[in-house]
Amino acid sequence: MIAILSPAKNMLPAMHNGLTLSRPAFPEKTQQLAEQFQNYASWELESLMKINPELALKAYLDFQDFSLEKPGTAAILTYHGLAFQHLNAPSFSPDELAFADRHVRIVSALYGLLRPLDGILPYRLEMQTKVKINGKNLYAFWGDLLYQALAKEHQPIINLASLEYSKAISPYLQPSDPWMTCQFLVCRAGKWKALATESKMARGEMVRWIVQNRVQNPCDLQDFTWQNYRFAPLRSRDSLYVFTKEWD
Repeated sequence: MIAILSPAKNMLPAMHNGLTLSRPAFPEKTQQLAEQFQNYASWELESLMKINPELALKAYLDFQDFSLEKPGTAAILTYHGLAFQHLNAPSFSPDELAFADRHVRIVSALYGLLRPLDGILPYRLEMQTKVKINGKNLYAFWGDLLYQALAKEHQPIINLASLEYSKAISPYLQPSDPWMTCQFLVCRAGKWKALATESKMARGEMVRWIVQNRVQNPCDLQDFTWQNYRFAPLRSRDSLYVFTKEWD
């Protein structure tokens, strides 16, 4: 099976001795996007991305410095958001990194679909950014390419991405496609809710658990527990695994 994750806005390039990096799968598409964003001024990125001037300047400088000729650093080590902090890939053994590279994919607005050991450079671009590339938004720009790349793997897909990123794939799913979303819910004031921060952490923890336990059968995900989150069979179905906990 393959687990898909959202990327993170926070990126910290990190070296890992002995790693052989691969190249992202869609260099032409990435180059097209990079060239367009290299034409924006810092203040234009601030408005387009709805970010503060400091972040806009960093995004501007990253795009100005962007080149596919640069090797970058491994994607799974470079993203540094909550999910990736809990995934904690820097602690993985070489065998665990190799397993992750076969069984984890990261959905990216700039790169498309990344393997963990693909070399990437720092950037800022969200899939929901309201930009037009040849008259298309980012979802239309990527079209069904990401879906087709996953379909070629011929493996069940475990969706641990946010809605923003899973929407780059889910519209193209066929009824026969093995696709399962994992959801983490907390009972608060008598209602079950997904808490954004805890969901991000739980997704990272689940990927870490998958890698360390070499999980390849979706049914085995029912054994996952973290911070009192447990599989809830009565709330789950074939295409949705729900993990719940009572609010402390």
